[in-house]
Amino acid sequence: MQTEQAVSLIPTQNSIIRAFLDRRSLTMEDVAYLINPSENHQHDPFLLKGVGKWIDILHSLKGQPIAIIPDYDADGVLSGTLARVGLFLFGFGDVYLYPPKTCDGYGLSKKSVDNVLKAQPDTMAIITTDNGSNAHDGIRYAKEKGLMVLVTDHHLADTAPCADAVVNPNGHGDNTYPFTHISGTAVIYKTLTAYARKYIDCPHVWRDFRSLVLLVGISTVSDVMPFLNENRYYVTESVRMLTHFVNEYSVDRVCGYGDTPLHQYYRGVDLLVTTLQQNGKLKYGIDVDTFGFTIGPMLNSPRRMTGDSELAFRLFQSKRVDLLDEQRVLPSDELFAINEQRKAYVRSLTNALFSHVEGMQLYGKTPIDQMVFNARMNKGIAGLLSGNFTKRYGLPSIAFGVEITGIKGNQDEDDVINVDVPSGYLLTGSARSPESFDLHSFLTTIDEEHPGLIEKWGGHPQAAGISVLAENYDRFRDVFVSRFTAIMDEQLHQNQKEPETLSPFNGEYILTTDAYERLLPLGASTAPNSETVLLHGNHTVFTNQTLWEAVRFFEQLEPFGHGFPKPTFSVAIAMRDVPYIFNMGAGKQHVKLMLSNGLSVIHWNGAELFSRSEPVETDAQGNPAPDHRVFVVTGTLSINRFNGDESLQLIAEDVSELKM
Repeated sequence: MQTEQAVSLIPTQNSIIRAFLDRRSLTMEDVAYLINPSENHQHDPFLLKGVGKWIDILHSLKGQPIAIIPDYDADGVLSGTLARVGLFLFGFGDVYLYPPKTCDGYGLSKKSVDNVLKAQPDTMAIITTDNGSNAHDGIRYAKEKGLMVLVTDHHLADTAPCADAVVNPNGHGDNTYPFTHISGTAVIYKTLTAYARKYIDCPHVWRDFRSLVLLVGISTVSDVMPFLNENRYYVTESVRMLTHFVNEYSVDRVCGYGDTPLHQYYRGVDLLVTTLQQNGKLKYGIDVDTFGFTIGPMLNSPRRMTGDSELAFRLFQSKRVDLLDEQRVLPSDELFAINEQRKAYVRSLTNALFSHVEGMQLYGKTPIDQMVFNARMNKGIAGLLSGNFTKRYGLPSIAFGVEITGIKGNQDEDDVINVDVPSGYLLTGSARSPESFDLHSFLTTIDEEHPGLIEKWGGHPQAAGISVLAENYDRFRDVFVSRFTAIMDEQLHQNQKEPETLSPFNGEYILTTDAYERLLPLGASTAPNSETVLLHGNHTVFTNQTLWEAVRFFEQLEPFGHGFPKPTFSVAIAMRDVPYIFNMGAGKQHVKLMLSNGLSVIHWNGAELFSRSEPVETDAQGNPAPDHRVFVVTGTLSINRFNGDESLQLIAEDVSELKM
């Protein structure tokens, strides 16, 4: 009822809100769900193809030794942990959870099967989480060893594996599930939910099992699933759950946990909370950024930096005695420290990559020519480097890692990017692409048209893992670039016109300023279908109630994220019109521009961009010459609340300097 009242109060006549709803094709029913997603919005798990067979086989294995083989990324850590705890709650005992290494190969491989049997020789069955749909060799090998294999996965798969049962909403022939964009952790959660609905009738078991939604929500964000449909419930409920962990935290509670898989899971969450609080990461509370920019990267950091995911899994398997050992470093502290190392390492590699790409333009090489590259780095970093390339240049990319021992600093960039690799070396890489580009379809075509060129690959429309022999690397790069170029040329030909000039005003809305009005007669173009919001002349942020209504409405729709981005606003800024500029941060690296219309524009790590080159010219009286630079800033609007006052601020995401 409260949600219905809230929706009824939304001023749909507001032009900004109306444009937003029309652009996203949202009904008021959609808005009601976005504002208040609930457990009832989950789809029936029995709509997953094969789930009935899967849970019946699982039930027949009760009392038998079972092992879980997860992926080694954050989604794998979370899904594997969820499977272990869920099976314990359902009476399967403490199931062995295998912590994979990247050198063993992705997911269920021959090596991982051998390692499982070495650790637990009497294993009768293997359950996979976040992998297995494409593990044809590994599954056949496990079957040869007499093992049963139950697969749960969410990766795209064309051919059904020879497992005893498979649950994958993106798998071969599964057209039954209404929303396929769920994480691997969500798949195992829904599969075990189906098991519980059929075989469990104990209320307290159901209560404990529902606490695992926290892991589903974190995985949804860390694995970049869209913030839509049932994912909205998982994410918002996870934020609520982790907030509860923070608010109810006490040392006595942490020390009071036992050593069951359920209590180890709770202990792991509390250890995370302890470490994040001690390092100042929770001073603004819990939100989706806590999952996407802090917890997810922490869980990913061990395998990225060392190739071994064991530390991340250990976080949720630590024992009570570990807390009593004052000399022992907590796994959460280790994860935080190694993630800080990872951030510095990636920052150094990214700087070297961008310097290399821009330096090659002097030789006529565009970023398109360099979409496929290798780097002397830990292979686990490849996806991050590829993602940074894609974000900067708006192009699909593949980064291949050339493995090194340890981390080398202060290297010349020519020794890092595009190194020579001897024949026989298997280059393993990660690919990323913009949302508008289907990477999976693109690689599928290359693989079909050039058999043998790619050794192995798999993934999503926007992300993939791929392996290529060093002797095929140059040819693969040429095929990738030439095919991409051909697609771009074909699209231009189909449009039968010259490509439109890209507008620096690429936000969904344009906040008008005096600078914007001066630019229009000079030919400044705006993005198609953009809406203008008057904020110049007699219109300011203090008087534009339409804008305030819209921003308050957007706050109700949080969280925004992948698949449901926050609306963007563009504003033209003539630096000579800016009355106040403040540099912020310990190193004065951030900048805040106070515009004359009352709007604040903040650019994190952007102080250097807006600073004037020294020395600044002066007139005869010693006054600095006017600053004639004009910038177009695009970002997101939010309300800054401080000491009871409210103001609107634009957080910059993209900045273009106009040459006037």
